[in-house]
Amino acid sequence: MNEIVLVFAFVLSFLLTLYGTPLAQRVAFRYQLLDHPDGKLKKHEQPVPYMGGVIVYFSFISPISLVFAFNQQLLGILFASSILLLVGLFDDFKAITPGIKFLFQVLVTYILLKSGILIDLKFFPHWLDLGLSFLWILTVINAFNIIDIMDGLAASIGAISALTIFIISLYTSDFLISILAISLAAALLAFLKFNWEPARIFLGDAGSMILGLIIGSLTMMVSYTRINKLAFVSSLFILGIPLFDLAYVSILRIMKGKMPFWGSPDHFALRLRKKKNWSSRETVTAIVGLQLLLSGAVLVNFFSTPGITLFFSVFFVVFFLALGVVLARVKME
Repeated sequence: MNEIVLVFAFVLSFLLTLYGTPLAQRVAFRYQLLDHPDGKLKKHEQPVPYMGGVIVYFSFISPISLVFAFNQQLLGILFASSILLLVGLFDDFKAITPGIKFLFQVLVTYILLKSGILIDLKFFPHWLDLGLSFLWILTVINAFNIIDIMDGLAASIGAISALTIFIISLYTSDFLISILAISLAAALLAFLKFNWEPARIFLGDAGSMILGLIIGSLTMMVSYTRINKLAFVSSLFILGIPLFDLAYVSILRIMKGKMPFWGSPDHFALRLRKKKNWSSRETVTAIVGLQLLLSGAVLVNFFSTPGITLFFSVFFVVFFLALGVVLARVKME
């Protein structure tokens, strides 16, 4: 029975996004909800509608609302993400300051913790689990917000991350995580039809932030350690690319005397595109390949030994450090 429900959730979420996105585009153009190029960070040729985050979120929650009995954790995710979606829309239209946006991020993080969505590491005291959970959600929200810098990038990383979590949840028989992950993955896969270069619609801050909130929550909820006690680090692998870009951008901007959340072309994807002289499509494809490697390591971790997990951890740390050093030499405008 669960398998039928999961297939239904995937198909419904996929179709709602596929047929709902053109409607969202028309609404955005009618009411001028558009992202206009500025010749600096926003170099697309024509105004592109926002509203992608709205249709992805609607498609994500619709099958869950129809087939799943609400519990405290699910209500917490839906309530928190609904608030963040509205905040993101206001931010897309420059109606709120970064400080106000951050205050609402803190609020929705508190809602998630109150609903029982927490990191649960047995060797840490409860107060430390709370603190780590709080920092984790805030970090992942902003990591997805920052990585949404190139057509199809955030949606691709989000879809692969959700599918990775879905596969693990099948083995752990956690139906709530399975239906949340597969519904989100389906919505994002359909959205890529319109968001791949050249993008006809953007996720916007509304979409990128709720991606961070939902995927960040799922990475805390899923159990990685039934076979391998060190596999809890897999959440870092699942979100390795957004977390790397957040850390990388923050370090480079601070070194230049800028605030970390001021816009600048310091993102590793932009630097990689310039260094390799690739198109945005080629750059995103390469990063998707890297995300698939990280997700493959997550699945290996689940079934392997702590030694294998330690090897992967060291390998990816060295890889990202080397990548950061190489790309830091690329001169950006």
